Amino acid sequence: MNALAVVHNLVVRWRKARTRENRRTLRRPKRGKYAGGFLLAMTLGVLDLSWSVLVPYAEHHPYFTVGDITINLDGHFSEQEIQEWSEVTLGMSLWEVDPDQVEARLLAHPWIQTAEVKREFPQRVSITVTTRRAVAIVMRPSPTYLDETGVYFTAADHNVDFDLPYVSGFADLSLDTPAAQTALAEVLHLLSLTRLWQQPLSEIHWDQHQGYTLFLARRRVTIRLGWETTPEKVTQVGVALQTWPPDGPAALFDARFANQVIVRPYADAHGQSKRDLTGPL
Repeated sequence: MNALAVVHNLVVRWRKARTRENRRTLRRPKRGKYAGGFLLAMTLGVLDLSWSVLVPYAEHHPYFTVGDITINLDGHFSEQEIQEWSEVTLGMSLWEVDPDQVEARLLAHPWIQTAEVKREFPQRVSITVTTRRAVAIVMRPSPTYLDETGVYFTAADHNVDFDLPYVSGFADLSLDTPAAQTALAEVLHLLSLTRLWQQPLSEIHWDQHQGYTLFLARRRVTIRLGWETTPEKVTQVGVALQTWPPDGPAALFDARFANQVIVRPYADAHGQSKRDLTGPL
């Protein structure tokens, strides 16, 4: 009988002994309980001794050598990168893989949002990760991103090709302050609302005193929202954008007023004009 079969038989015998002992406890007098307890203790002692001998043997047995690493991912990184970050390698003992420690290593990487690691005896490790989906780049001294859940994180881009709007106004402000957290949450809200315009944003600028100003990526239009970032106000700006020629001159859309958007083309060689575009709220 090999060592693995011995381990299995010992575990089965221990479980049967525990079951028999529990049944006897329910129907015998108290005096007999102590004798049964003594026998159970002897059985457990034998099991402990056998286990202490067999575990080191099993840990180094080729039967438990990692031969397959299955990686499930949904992000922009390769399976090789995930495996390197996990530090799980082919040929190591499956007993050396601590799922909690591997998950902690993966979650320490800023781009990884969730991680689940499972040992599948005798030779497989399964790793499932989800990566963060960045929706904006926060302009700061270190590369900082805002993900779709409103969480910001600082990380190298790992050559990921992102065409994302920039968020400015936070360079000199700690992002952990309540004011910054509230402002970033509102930025995420604006990114969601402005998708209705079907006009990609180039930048969202936040000012502690004047609120939000938006810049379009494909049109020379600056949109000053101020502090009102309601769906009704964003819809009103969208109506104004539809009335402005796509190839029109550079202009400021001032939406800080009730029930109207004032469009001011920037001054050029022919002077400056002014036009009021109104829409229902």
